[in-house]
Amino acid sequence: MNYVLVAVATTAIAGMTAGAASAQAMPCSAIGETGQWIAGTSEASDISVAAQALVFGGLAIPANDHMLLAFSLSAPGDVRIEAQPFPGGDSVIELYDALGTLLVTDDDSGGGLASRAETALEPGQYCLLTRGWAGNGLTADVSVGRLDHDAITAGLSGGFFGETDFPLFVGVDPCTAATPAISLGDGPLDAMLGQGGASAENTISGAPYYRFSLASPQSLSIRAENPSADPYIYIFDGDGTLLAENDDYDGLNSRIDFTTPLSAGTYCVGMRALSNPDLPVILSVVGYDAAAALRELYATGDAAPPLDGSYPVVDLGLLPARSVRDAQIEGTTATWFAFQVSQAGAIVIDAVEVTDSDPLIVLYDDLGNEIAYNDDFGGTLNSQIVARVQAGRYLLAVRQYSDFYSGIIRIAIERYAPATD
Repeated sequence: MNYVLVAVATTAIAGMTAGAASAQAMPCSAIGETGQWIAGTSEASDISVAAQALVFGGLAIPANDHMLLAFSLSAPGDVRIEAQPFPGGDSVIELYDALGTLLVTDDDSGGGLASRAETALEPGQYCLLTRGWAGNGLTADVSVGRLDHDAITAGLSGGFFGETDFPLFVGVDPCTAATPAISLGDGPLDAMLGQGGASAENTISGAPYYRFSLASPQSLSIRAENPSADPYIYIFDGDGTLLAENDDYDGLNSRIDFTTPLSAGTYCVGMRALSNPDLPVILSVVGYDAAAALRELYATGDAAPPLDGSYPVVDLGLLPARSVRDAQIEGTTATWFAFQVSQAGAIVIDAVEVTDSDPLIVLYDDLGNEIAYNDDFGGTLNSQIVARVQAGRYLLAVRQYSDFYSGIIRIAIERYAPATD
């Protein structure tokens, strides 16, 4: 792999991470911040004449923050932008022109948790924003180059489970007023939201954008469903500003909830497929139901239910030294178990495939605090949690990784007490 490593993150300046002391800054005026030229100067950061991709190595991004790198083009051309996070990180990239217009954004098209987008750009100056998914901090190598330059990310390849090859598509273009989009409803959706909302079913390759409007502020839920396509959704306002994005909210389906009402206006949903873009995806906009949303969190294992009998929980009672049981687990709907620990110590929980399973487990205390989560332990599809615990009551969610599994999972829980002299 050939590329030029142009800087290593060291200290923070003006909302941006600094590399060499002589590096110059470029205002990203409409964003209201300053970005550092990726190669130190505007002349060296011209991708049109760069011999190799320009890479800012070890860009450190704090939690709930982002960093900006600037580059330019002296001639029109196709450009690849990438962020390869260090292990444990999950990057998101956004590309802006000098006026602050969002041009393209991406989360996982670099393969794994890396980001990558390829887009045609006109001559000018650009700002590349990199942040951590869900506000998490990370360290990443960030690259800008032409398509004839070597990439630093693997990219996406192959179809669902590697069955078929599909054209590579990375990133999504912002939806503006000029973007062709399918209309959801003949007018504002306000009256429809409480009556099942509005929906449409199309392939993502055939219909990547949908537009809808609201006459008054509304809380709503936007969903894209077909795990075989693995849809990823982006929500833009009428000016093309990105409001939210989601991948894999429920298994491989995507969902965004606006619990705070969206203002009256026009909105657009952009979609892409991380697997097969030629499979039909159901896109729906419905009214947000807080009680229903809470039940769905319980069902997916993303929140622990209360132990008041209002939600089904299998009570295992006082935990013995070793407990083993088999359970038929249907798809991504979690089966919940509760157990009591009599004294402080440690527990080991294993979820092992017996038939047709890819187990995922989450451990909570009785107040709903997540203690541990695991999927794919030890290079297998089985899961394991090792956790220190105090005396008290605990809840365990056991589910399949995706709806493609519905087999039997063996759940073993072992309790260990501290040694005494």
